[in-house]
Amino acid sequence: MNWPESDPNFGYRGTGRTTRQMLAAPLKAVYVCVNEQDTRRYARELARKINRGDLELVGPSWLGDKWEGRILSGLVLDHACRFTSRQWEGLRGARTRVRPA
Repeated sequence: MNWPESDPNFGYRGTGRTTRQMLAAPLKAVYVCVNEQDTRRYARELARKINRGDLELVGPSWLGDKWEGRILSGLVLDHACRFTSRQWEGLRGARTRVRPA
């Protein structure tokens, strides 16, 4: 598939970076995808293909407050993520909830 230059992932598709990130993620880690649509399409299909069904795939809105009160085994951000200032603030909080096994 040809990706238009207007796609925020232009230049990244096909390089294997997302695959490597998913493979290196801790068991049952939260994986923050590029956007909400990516969560349901590309990332889910890729995780299934590489046998990483344990990953919790979420979109950037998860950084709002969905992490509060949880203990996370890991938190991985897709290499192509771009966040709002509110999401960056949420990321700082979410990182405090990571307790590696």
